[in-house]
Amino acid sequence: MQAALRVEGVGKRFRHRSADATRTFRGWVSGGFRVRQGAPFWALRDVGFSLAPGEMLGVIGRNGSGKSTLLRLLGGVMQPDEGRVTAAAPVNGLLELNTGMHPDLSGRENIRINGVLGGLLLAEIEARMDQIIDFAELEAHIDDPVRTYSSGMKLRLGFAVAVHVDPAILLIDEVLAVGDLGFQQKCLARIREFKQSGCAIVLISHDLTHIQSMCDSAIWLDRGRIGATGIPFDVIWHYQQAMEQERLARASRAAIGLVLAPGRSGSGEAELSEVTLEGPSGAAISEILPGAAVTLRAKMRANVPIAVWQISVSILDEDGRTCLDVNTDTDRITLADMGQHTQVALAMDRLDLGPGKYRVSVGLWQPDWDYAYDFRTEAASFIVTGGVRLKAPLSPPRRWDLLPPSG
Repeated sequence: MQAALRVEGVGKRFRHRSADATRTFRGWVSGGFRVRQGAPFWALRDVGFSLAPGEMLGVIGRNGSGKSTLLRLLGGVMQPDEGRVTAAAPVNGLLELNTGMHPDLSGRENIRINGVLGGLLLAEIEARMDQIIDFAELEAHIDDPVRTYSSGMKLRLGFAVAVHVDPAILLIDEVLAVGDLGFQQKCLARIREFKQSGCAIVLISHDLTHIQSMCDSAIWLDRGRIGATGIPFDVIWHYQQAMEQERLARASRAAIGLVLAPGRSGSGEAELSEVTLEGPSGAAISEILPGAAVTLRAKMRANVPIAVWQISVSILDEDGRTCLDVNTDTDRITLADMGQHTQVALAMDRLDLGPGKYRVSVGLWQPDWDYAYDFRTEAASFIVTGGVRLKAPLSPPRRWDLLPPSG
């Protein structure tokens, strides 16, 4: 079978910016139009793989390992300095979903613009318009200006357009955490449909669960080179072992005495001191009704100076299924200068979970997500009471209507 995508000995070289490089047009003119270049470095070196139609490759690695550079090379945005990339069909990408969105145009008008950018004819866009709007779940707002949309609505619109282009080769870069749990599942189902129809897919993600469950093979990029390649389980194991060694080295250098217990890990450079769940009155709670408002409050302290950091919150049911997975990075929240008495509150207007027991995982992370300062798999727990136990975790408000026969 002919490969849909083939990468052979690919390398890409850049130059560091010189410390005395001119940063203004005036300085460039006065300097005689000379460009001071810094030392060269290889962002990627000797990277190769082959991907057949219907196969899905996962790419993992810390930030700065060359993942985004690889995607740009695969998509033809850049050309390699050595080696070659061969694609048997046009390459489409699910990258920055807000790219090309004009805030003063309506959602419908932005669908037309982004559809054309994605390679569709205007007639094809019009034929798929209702499907795109329905997939994005934006029927009530589709003719409103995009500047009035929430960040989640914009991402849903961008994803809906991107997945109606019928790609033969698809590049996906960290865009699967779009919208709520129900919409995420719909996105994942569409990606699986692409794969089953013969689309070759490259997925870059920090979510190792997605890599493990969806991909046929994986590569770990380590400082621009392939650290491991093979089935996802083996590659993820090698990656996690390397990250754990780095965590231990950092903890040793920082001389931090974080006491680790079952279900807790991290370098100890910062730590969670308290995690509580609160009701609308601000009182701590351990039981809620389906659809109740809940606020998670986390207290933490930095044991060494920490300028930038991330926090993640996940809710899992008794069977270990993830019902909610959010973090400050994907929600575009910047956290800086953690102190000795820092607090973060995550307010959820309603939590539509069915009756049962749930646990909350909370993590404090390095900005590039390479390892945790402190991660607790059961930082808190709660029970949802009332109603009949359901087979699935979600229990949204609902009603049943008996309609008259049609026709």
